[in-house]
Amino acid sequence: MLRLRSAVRGVARLSLGVVLVLGGCSHSASYTQNESVEGTVTLDGVPVANAVVQFVPDIDPKVQAPSSSGYTDEKGHFKLTCDNTKPGAVVGKHNVVVLPGRSGGGADDEEAKAAPRAKVAPVPNVYSLASTTPLKIEVTVENHSYDLALTKRGQ
Repeated sequence: MLRLRSAVRGVARLSLGVVLVLGGCSHSASYTQNESVEGTVTLDGVPVANAVVQFVPDIDPKVQAPSSSGYTDEKGHFKLTCDNTKPGAVVGKHNVVVLPGRSGGGADDEEAKAAPRAKVAPVPNVYSLASTTPLKIEVTVENHSYDLALTKRGQ
């Protein structure tokens, strides 16, 4: 009888431990999304065409929020789409990465192949990594336009 009580207590303690551990893991933090985020990229006042723009969330590490990205057109305008394929970006702070993209349009589009290719603007390397970029943006629910003013000096 004593062994049975001891075994029951052991199982009860183990069960309580499992519940506490799993209970803490099952409540993941969530995020809010602004479904319309766009803007213009300029380098020393000149629009940056054919660049990749990426907003990398810099928020609570418990939140698994998607990054957002888009391409600039010939006027430097971009519109973001999240990695989860939804339009926009996660609400909160972001490190903004800007990379030179491909010249011209998409490779599968016959019109894009026939169209003259736009020149790809040089983008200073400081903007190429989320860890080094000086561009910091806070996306809000209310604001939908975020203009990015790059400088050749990378400040």
